[in-house]
Amino acid sequence: MKIGTDAVLLATLTELADAHSLLDIGCGCGVAAFCLAQKMQSLGDTAIVYGVDPDEASILEACENAANYGLLPESCFHFENTTVQSFSQRVGVPKFDLIVSNPPFFNKDFKPSREDRLKSRHRDGQLPFEELVESVVRLLAPGGRFAIILPPVESDEFREVAADRLYCHKTFPVRPTANKPIYRHVREYALKPAEEAVMPLFDIRDAENKYTPEYLELMRDYLLL
Repeated sequence: MKIGTDAVLLATLTELADAHSLLDIGCGCGVAAFCLAQKMQSLGDTAIVYGVDPDEASILEACENAANYGLLPESCFHFENTTVQSFSQRVGVPKFDLIVSNPPFFNKDFKPSREDRLKSRHRDGQLPFEELVESVVRLLAPGGRFAIILPPVESDEFREVAADRLYCHKTFPVRPTANKPIYRHVREYALKPAEEAVMPLFDIRDAENKYTPEYLELMRDYLLL
């Protein structure tokens, strides 16, 4: 599948703070993981990057990308063909400073015929929000953060499911164009409550359907636009 805007938005809008270890849940071929690793490397940190995905072909692709990644040694990357539910219950699994996820979010919508698209976009029976929250709580280090990108309705649903276990610290509302409604939230959560920061609206394109200067700046180090 093509590189999705959601994965790159998740990576570029998520702050690293003092994160040295990263887990990408539903990593696919590793887009968000590699973008965040690049950001870590630019700050002088050698990141330890994990990614889990139940789709075997995606993990094989992520491992191939890690072998060809020029900024960090291949040994920094650990991609596994497994579910986060299984991964989080394994003995000896590390805690992570930063966890990110661009999860499947469609639930009752028309389903695609391609199995890979079905797995990546529809959460029916695959990654219920309740199980995602439980896994993140088990895997997040004290003081760590969890970032997730979802459409507004699903984002609010996730927030309700996570109540009293994960606390929203920051919300980035994103619009595809300046004359359309919000279509994604990037939200950051932590294990302890704090006052939520709601960031200004972020537009990908302007009213004339051209990329905004803010989007071009955000993507400058990651995409050729």
